[in-house]
Amino acid sequence: MDALATLPVFFKLTGQRVVIAGGSEAAAWKAELLSAAGAMVEVYAPDPCAEMEALAADPPRGHVLLARRAWSAPDFESAALVIGATDDEVEAARIFDAARKAGVPVNVIDRPSFCSFQFGAIVNRSPLVVGISTDGAAPVFAQAVRSRIEALLPAGFARWAAIARAWRMTLLRLELGVA
Repeated sequence: MDALATLPVFFKLTGQRVVIAGGSEAAAWKAELLSAAGAMVEVYAPDPCAEMEALAADPPRGHVLLARRAWSAPDFESAALVIGATDDEVEAARIFDAARKAGVPVNVIDRPSFCSFQFGAIVNRSPLVVGISTDGAAPVFAQAVRSRIEALLPAGFARWAAIARAWRMTLLRLELGVA
C-alpha cells in the first residue's frame, strides 16, 4: 500500500458528547454537522452568533446546548471530540493543549497545526457517506471532487441504500434460520 497523508475514519457520534469552544459562524457549521451525526453538542461561547442561536433552537438531530460563557479545561473531560473556533493563535493553542491533556481528539477550525484530526469534504447519501481529504493542501480541489461525486450519486441513492440495508438484514436472518 502507498503511504497515506491521513487515515480516513468515521466517528459514530450518536449520543456522544462533543464540545465546541467558540460561537462563530464557522462553529455553527461544525455544530450543525455534528448534530446531524447525532452528537450531543455543547457550545461554550459568551456571545454566540445568530446562526448558532437558530441551530440551538432547531438542531437537525442531536441537541445543541449553548453555555453562554467561555470554555474551561474541565468542559473537555469525557468529550468524544473537541472543536475550537477562534482566530487567536494563543487561544487556539490553549484549546489544543487542554483537549490533548483531557485525551480528546481536537480540531481547531482553520488551524491545522492545532488539530489531531481534520474534517474533509463530505458527500452525504446516508447511510453512504463519502469523505474527501487533501490533507489541507488543496481544499478547492476536494470541493471539486465532492461536486463530481454528488453528481454520480443522486439524492435518491439514500433510499436505495436503505432498501439494500433492509434486504441484507432479511437475508442474514434467513441464513441464520431466524424468522
